[in-house]
Amino acid sequence: MGARLLAIAIFLICCCIVFWYALVWAVHRGTQSVPDLQGKTPEEAERVTHDLGLTIDVDQPGVFSATYPPGTIASQEPYPGYHLKSGASVRVWISRGAERATIPDLTGQTLEGARRDLETVGLALGGQARVRGHGRGDSVVASEPPSGAVVPPGSAVRLLVNTAPDQELWVMPSLLAQPLSSVRAFCQHNRLRLGQIHDVTYPGVPSGTVLRQYPAAGSPLSRSDIIAVWVSQ
Repeated sequence: MGARLLAIAIFLICCCIVFWYALVWAVHRGTQSVPDLQGKTPEEAERVTHDLGLTIDVDQPGVFSATYPPGTIASQEPYPGYHLKSGASVRVWISRGAERATIPDLTGQTLEGARRDLETVGLALGGQARVRGHGRGDSVVASEPPSGAVVPPGSAVRLLVNTAPDQELWVMPSLLAQPLSSVRAFCQHNRLRLGQIHDVTYPGVPSGTVLRQYPAAGSPLSRSDIIAVWVSQ
């Protein structure tokens, strides 16, 4: 009895194996195993698939890949080993190389504006060096790397930021022996600040004549400087 059951079991196992192979053969009859096309150029992939009776369908614009060089196949569908009927297409994506971000032109931007522009393109604000008198206040003078440079996403961009506006400078003219009315008109016309007017008793000199000035003639002068004069009375 035991030998009979063993024989039946072996028979059933053999039938299952034969059925399995028959099923696989029926399913795969007239099909081809998809080759691994990753790392190949589209031309190389076309030659490989053509010999197997398959075609490739290149999907644009491709994908970023740090594994496969630009211009080669970075991904495919179906994956290698999958069976397709003859004449079917394998969809492929071409590598565009590792993903990159271009640094925008930040010159003249405020620090907060530069931060927003960097975050928009996937970059981060790095350290800042500060200078004075190289543009309007709180504005970016330069970046490192410079604008237009191509860097990996998430890279930190360092900025050179001007903290105080630059000033126009003139040479202080001589106001000596000028009447006070002329000095007032000169300051008003040039938008200069006339500060204290000191009265000085000086016999023999007409009243209202400038005897002394600050800053002295020939000194640098900006709009923020305050001019003081000593006038005869």
